[in-house]
Amino acid sequence: MASGAVLVVLGVLAAGAALAYVAGRVTDGRAALAGRPPGAAVPGRVAVAALAISLAVLAAAAGGWTPPTGQVPLLAADGLTLLVGGVALTLGLLAAVFSLAYVAGEAGSGKYFALFLLMVSGIVGLSAAANLFTLFVFFELMAVSSYPLVAYRRGHWEPVEAGFKYLVISAIGSQLVLLGLALVFAVAGRLDLAGLARLAPELGVGVRGLAVALFLAGFGIKAAVVPLHTWLPDAHAAAPSPMSAMLSGIVIQAGLVAFLRAGTALGADGALPVGLTLALLGGLTMTWGNLVALVQRDLKRLLAYSSIAQMGYILLGVGLGLGYRVTAGLDGGLFHLLTHAFMKGLAFLCAGAFLHHLGTREIPRLRGAARQLPVAAAGLAVAGLALAGVPPLSGFMSKWLIYAAGIGLGGALGWGLAALAVGNSVLSLGYYMPLIWTLYGRPAPAGGSQAAAGGPAEPPAITVPLVVLGVITVGLGLWPQWGLSVAVPAARVLLSVVGGGG
Repeated sequence: MASGAVLVVLGVLAAGAALAYVAGRVTDGRAALAGRPPGAAVPGRVAVAALAISLAVLAAAAGGWTPPTGQVPLLAADGLTLLVGGVALTLGLLAAVFSLAYVAGEAGSGKYFALFLLMVSGIVGLSAAANLFTLFVFFELMAVSSYPLVAYRRGHWEPVEAGFKYLVISAIGSQLVLLGLALVFAVAGRLDLAGLARLAPELGVGVRGLAVALFLAGFGIKAAVVPLHTWLPDAHAAAPSPMSAMLSGIVIQAGLVAFLRAGTALGADGALPVGLTLALLGGLTMTWGNLVALVQRDLKRLLAYSSIAQMGYILLGVGLGLGYRVTAGLDGGLFHLLTHAFMKGLAFLCAGAFLHHLGTREIPRLRGAARQLPVAAAGLAVAGLALAGVPPLSGFMSKWLIYAAGIGLGGALGWGLAALAVGNSVLSLGYYMPLIWTLYGRPAPAGGSQAAAGGPAEPPAITVPLVVLGVITVGLGLWPQWGLSVAVPAARVLLSVVGGGG
């Protein structure tokens, strides 16, 4: 795939961001003069169009189309770009459609959609970065765009507090990454990833180990790796639900991808225990996330801690693949990146539908909500079962490869990690099954449940993204080869860097 296609995608997203911002200012001004509520229709449609065009360009490039720009310096589009960029654009498109109804009637929708497009462009850019500096710039574009989106509803204290916490902790991570970048440049005199991979054995294990540790800590904050996850529950809970879907579905995974780009280059000769470290952190991350999720009464916080747990599976699979050349682990880890994006995106958008129509995200107050919002309830049920790894849904298929990787590795480490992963899947049923039971249970007496009091019907802007994500979640379970056709080439890119594949 030509890197010029990525440049076209970035150009379309940047132009869309500018147009969405201008459209928002114009429509908000006209609404104020006419004395009517502001609308999100025009800037939202601009954002949807930009994302749809960008997705079409990426798909065409994957099919062999080469734009007139040809190859672009500092960018190197490959299988990892197709996986991460495709997920970001697809989920972003559906979240933007959902946002048309979710932020309708609120002032500042032009800023919302402009920042949304810039955030997606940052994810696409870092997935194609061929240089540590380019990687850092796009990583910061993604981060800086996401901070104000978390605090979008600044009239309430919770999102402002969460956004500030997210900003401070993420800024610390960015400084660590920048320090690691400076160390690499001081020692190696270059920042291109391909060159660093060739030069890695000459740099010394100590220097590379320190740089990788700085990258792991810095990018690990964004990836919500335990114990660097503390910002995530507050940010996911307080952000607008389409933003929560993006944070959980692709932003935290982009943090891991950024580390993989840098970490595999510096550890190309296998002298650093990068894979083992990721695998052990994966076991810790999934267990902590699931245990804390068990006691949550807030739907969005439950889903946030579940996201931490799901990142553990991705870390485990990728770690086994990179550290021990167990290809099923790397394939499964990146396949789980794909399936989790759509499963958790579906779950957070369903939570947004409940919050938007019923005014609550407290699980006990959602008793009987399926009678009010049947599509959202069905979507959350499908997402919850898929995230728990129930066959034949997509989560089971990606987790199965990760289980198989542990078993294939063998020994106390392999069998222990496989058993831990299976046990955590069972553990997650401990909070997903009661949640589904609550949604489909008998409504509480009058006044005891907001879900029983009546509410507006689900509009198409809400239901269409939920149905599409539900179909994807079921489809990737029944036909996993669709997802593996994207995940496996991405895995081979990483294996080729560390000497495990072509």
